[in-house]
Amino acid sequence: MLQILSLFDFFSIFSNIPTILASIGLILATSSFISGLQLVRAASVMERKIHRFNGFTNLTLYIALASLAFAHNGVHFWPFIGWISGLSLFLLKITIVRQRRRAYKYVSWVGGTLILMWLFLVYIHIPV
Repeated sequence: MLQILSLFDFFSIFSNIPTILASIGLILATSSFISGLQLVRAASVMERKIHRFNGFTNLTLYIALASLAFAHNGVHFWPFIGWISGLSLFLLKITIVRQRRRAYKYVSWVGGTLILMWLFLVYIHIPV
């Protein structure tokens, strides 16, 4: 017998999307951090392109997760400040890398902070 999904069942299938996005973002941030540390020694153009693609994918996932949060919960002051703070970490990393002077010393700290941010995002999106 065929079961027809109710609207609630249909929504529950997609309720884990923020958890999945946050988990993928954590994986990408970790791999970006490791590949960024390796870029200090490597001069391969392909490795730089992969690292850049990884970073922009990570940023896109962050913006998608923030958009989902705002669509689901509305825009409130403190969550908005939190999302903007996370976005400023991404922009700070991009700014430091574009300067190219002594960037590697500071970007590793920012990359580590991005990993911690993604850990927090995974933690708050774990279904209870």
